[in-house]
Amino acid sequence: MQSARSIAAAESPKDARGVLPVMSIFAASLALAACNPAAPPPVAAAPVPLAAPEPPAPGVVGSAVGRELDEKDKAAAVAAQQAAISSGAPKTWKGGHGAYGFITPGPENGAAGCRDYTHKIYINGRPQEAKGQACKSGDSWRVTS
Repeated sequence: MQSARSIAAAESPKDARGVLPVMSIFAASLALAACNPAAPPPVAAAPVPLAAPEPPAPGVVGSAVGRELDEKDKAAAVAAQQAAISSGAPKTWKGGHGAYGFITPGPENGAAGCRDYTHKIYINGRPQEAKGQACKSGDSWRVTS
């Protein structure tokens, strides 16, 4: 027959000297190690909002010369005007309702960083002309008048 001590040893996975309690304490220590109250929790970086680029100013298209243009024609005129001013090269545009135009930029004024331009718009075959100015703002050009 088996003694009571040998039966207890067979039923228990560890001996009576405390190996099982030591393992339990080790496992509990590992679980609690992740709960360090001294270290702040990680914070996700907030997304940096991207600023939308400022739309080109209408310049002379927004004046009396461009009053008879519809929105699509104005958009085409402003885009060509901005391209001409930025590149320093003449540009043309044609709207969806028969309007069209020519933009002729002048030379850049070195001291002020500005250039004058002429925008001739034809509406119903009648030419209308206006003059404006654009200046450098950083690495782009902005219409000032």
